[in-house]
Amino acid sequence: MQQTEKYWNLINRIVLVAIVIMAGVGVVLAFTPKVKQLQEYQSRHDVLQQRIDETEAYELELKEKQRRFSVDPEFVEKVAHEVGYARTNETIFHFPEESGNF
Repeated sequence: MQQTEKYWNLINRIVLVAIVIMAGVGVVLAFTPKVKQLQEYQSRHDVLQQRIDETEAYELELKEKQRRFSVDPEFVEKVAHEVGYARTNETIFHFPEESGNF
């Protein structure tokens, strides 16, 4: 009788260990896609945050240019020359860029 109890105890332990292992594998299999999805979301968040930072920097640059347009006449003249405007007594020369091949 004691021998059979020992076998049943051994079988119960083996079954319990198997159940715990299967539960652990089930948990890992259940959460693996969620972990991958979280990593994808974090990657996308990083890319979007970088775009936001670049856009904010560009916005600050534009605001600075806007401020300079209202207070800096030399800046206005420089920008006007860059786009091809000139005063009535000025001549603008355009030189083609050299390609480096002779």
